[in-house]
Parts: sequence; C-alpha cells; structure tokens
Amino acid sequence: MNAESPGIAYRILSLLLFPLWLIHAFIHGRNQDQADYLRQRLLGSDKPIQTSSIWVHASSVGEVNAVTPLVRELLEDGEYIFFTSFTATGLQTIQQNLNTRIVTTVIPVDILPCCRRFIRRHQFKLCLLMETELWPELLYQAANNKVPVVQINARLSQKTTEAPMFIRYLLRRALANIQCHLARSELDKQLLIGLGAQNNHIKVIGNLKSRTDSEQPYTNLINHDYLLLASTHDGEEALFLDHRKSIETLIVIAPRHPKRSETIQKYLSAAGIRFSVRSKGESISADTQVYLADTLGELKGLMAHATLVIMGGSFDQTGGHNLIEPASLGCTIITGPSDSNIVNDIQLLRDAVTQVGDIEECWNKIEYLIDNPKETLKLGIRARRIIQDQDDVLDAYLEEIRPFC
Repeated sequence: MNAESPGIAYRILSLLLFPLWLIHAFIHGRNQDQADYLRQRLLGSDKPIQTSSIWVHASSVGEVNAVTPLVRELLEDGEYIFFTSFTATGLQTIQQNLNTRIVTTVIPVDILPCCRRFIRRHQFKLCLLMETELWPELLYQAANNKVPVVQINARLSQKTTEAPMFIRYLLRRALANIQCHLARSELDKQLLIGLGAQNNHIKVIGNLKSRTDSEQPYTNLINHDYLLLASTHDGEEALFLDHRKSIETLIVIAPRHPKRSETIQKYLSAAGIRFSVRSKGESISADTQVYLADTLGELKGLMAHATLVIMGGSFDQTGGHNLIEPASLGCTIITGPSDSNIVNDIQLLRDAVTQVGDIEECWNKIEYLIDNPKETLKLGIRARRIIQDQDDVLDAYLEEIRPFC
C-alpha cells in the first residue's frame, strides 16, 4: 500500500497552527497538573522501546478504558506495548490501568518534524488506532515507514461526514493510510465508505466498549441512596438542578472535567443548595442535597451503586457519552436528546435505556422510576444482559489483530 501524503496545503496549515497547538498543550498540561505534557507532545517518551512493539493509541479516558482489556490480552501474548493518548487524563488512566508494564506518552503534535521523529525513533510493527483519531501527518509517517495501521472500534459521526470539503479531503487521505478498519456497526462501515475508505478493507466486528469489566466489584463510595448525574458539561448541572422536583434523594454530580469543580461550587452556593465536595474530604450529612464527586477514576464505582444514572453531554450539544459502561454495571440509565455520539449505543440497548426529549421529561421519568423500584430494577437487569451477550467481541477483535502481529 502506497503512503498517502497529507499534501502541501495541510503542511502549511499545520505550520500556521503550530503556535496554537503549543499554547493548547501548555494550558492543558497545566490544568491537568501534567508539567511534562508539552514536552511529550513535542519530543515523545524519554524511554523508547528498543524492541519491536505494538503502538496503541486512544484519545481519552473512555477510549483508554475500552481498549485496556485488549491490551492486557496482547501483553499476555508476550507483546511489547507502546501506549499513547491525546489527553493528560487519558495518559493518567493508562498508567493507572497498566502501571509499569508498558511505555506511555502522549501523541505528538501533528506536524512533520514531530511525527517523523516519533515514528522513526520507535520500532513499531503495528499501530492499533482506537476509534476516530485520524491525524493526517502521523498516519502518513506510519504508512511511509511500513507500519501497518489497524483502526479498531472504527467509527465516524454524521457531523464528520458533513464537515467542510477541505476537512473531508484530509480525512480521506488519512483513511488511505489505514490498512484495515474494524468497525463497530454496519452504519459506521457505510459512513467510512462514504468518506473514502475501501469496502474490502472494512470488517464489522462490534463495539469494543460493550466488553467491560462488568464482574469487577466496586466499593460503595456513598452509602446512601442517590441519583448520579454523570459526565456533565458546563451548564448541565444548573439546567438539571434548576428544574429539580421536590425529591429527597441525594444527587451526586460527577463532572466530565473535575477541574470545573470550583465553578460548580460557586453555582451551588449561589443557588442556596447544601452540598459537600469529595475532593475536600467532606462528609455527607443528613441535610446534604448534592455531593460533588470531583475526582478522577471513580466513575464506575459511582455508577455501580446509583439508583439511577443520568448521562451528561446529552442535554447540550456534546452528543452524549458512552452508555455501554453503565449498562454493563446493571445501571438504570436516562440520557437526553443530544445523541450524535451514541446512536449505536441506543440502538444496541433499545428499550433498556430511557431517552428523554428535554430536562422536564427527564425529571418526570426520574420521579416515575423512584416511585416504581421494580421497573427501575428490571431496566438495569435488561441493560446488563444485553451487554453480557456481547462478550465475544474482544475475542473477535483479537482474532483479526493477531495475524498482523
């Protein structure tokens, strides 16, 4: 397969964007207490693997968690793994999940010198690219150096296929450097073909996120009955709480970005809501109305013991967040009208997940489910059974990947 260059126009654009990428890396690293983030985006890991390895890339926390079981299986096969992420929190999650068993860093800035140095410095025999991380220069450098690229859990959003022509042109050239697309669904396959991927390079395997550590016991961090508002974005907490009904059940908020904690606390104080903050070690008292779980790495535990899980990112323009994870834990799930990222999840779970049209309908459904605990339990059990039926997905991915190794 001949490598497809991103083209001179993109390389000029990347030079123009380079200062902005540096500023973003500096601010992102500082906000996430990762002082080394900027250096890693420019220079990569200071511990390159000296032997032939598999390079795994996942953008952020959700993708890292989804691909980790597959990485563990490859490690059991005796493979050496070089694992990258785009976000600082994704990198932290890799390190928490796999400790010292692998080499980790963040993905380089998508500019010719950084990408060429990254690929040439390491002895990659295969790249496993999780979902939609289509960086034109990086994929070109991989293909140009004879590193086969396999896109796993391959997906595209409808928004991507409707992007401006120049963006679609770049993505089409990036896709040309991928040897194999292992797609989540037939819909994703058709979207990939529409953007230029070759039909005979695509196989529909299933959603890797449907295979989670559902049997792992999680400690109850709250020890109260509670509703969990999970992975919220700016404005969703206020929208949710401003419309709340007169229920006595504790509300736990787990923001998508814990660094927003101070902003959320200011809102809660101004609204006269009695709250406690987990990062401050504050306890839940009899009159606590909201518990702010502003920590990393505890979301699954919070989901596992919640009466209901209301998924954030679905009441703004985000497009929703992963429903497979709470479903695998037997959660009763409510999600909002914004669903561009989770169409496949909703199709898989069908009537085991409740999708509402607005925040008023959400609160009406919450009241109904609290008043009907048997129905709430049935929904959670149904969701978990659907996910358990997907347990062969990991083996199917491994069967496709191992010949490349």
